[in-house]
Amino acid sequence: MQTAEGAFDEMTNIAYRMKELATQGASDANGTTEWAAQSAEYTALTSELDSIMKNTTFGGTALLEGATSKFAAAAGVKFQVGSSANETLTVNISGNLDATTGVAKNIDDIQGLTTGGFGSVTEAQAHLAEIDKLIAGVGSARSALGASMNRLEHTMTNVTNMKENTQAASSTLMDA
Repeated sequence: MQTAEGAFDEMTNIAYRMKELATQGASDANGTTEWAAQSAEYTALTSELDSIMKNTTFGGTALLEGATSKFAAAAGVKFQVGSSANETLTVNISGNLDATTGVAKNIDDIQGLTTGGFGSVTEAQAHLAEIDKLIAGVGSARSALGASMNRLEHTMTNVTNMKENTQAASSTLMDA
């Protein structure tokens, strides 16, 4: 989960840089040279977003996109967090990532606009709207993942407390 969250953090940084570039591109003060430079960086950042989605792995398992991705799968990732069969935690952020409504679609939409970056104020403004959707999508996915990470941390603390209390009770019984 920390690896996926790290990828989302970098995607957020990239999206904010893309927003800066599109905002600069939405100015009439730009000429073709400025738009070309902004567009080149913007297009490269779009490619990097796609690469992060496809190549973020942990232990050989794709995390965000791909056939083996557990986080993108509808069933999510199931963690055994206790000693009984009922003590599990399922992390499912597939809705935040999928190609119909989530981050993957936001990236695809931006790539669809980026046939050569942007060369006019109107094109740059169109990108701004798509970047806002991307930022919201990544934020939503990070929020869902962060909530699961916090829950897992609390569960670990509770299991540790139970272990310590069980050991203390065992020690008391042995002493008696």
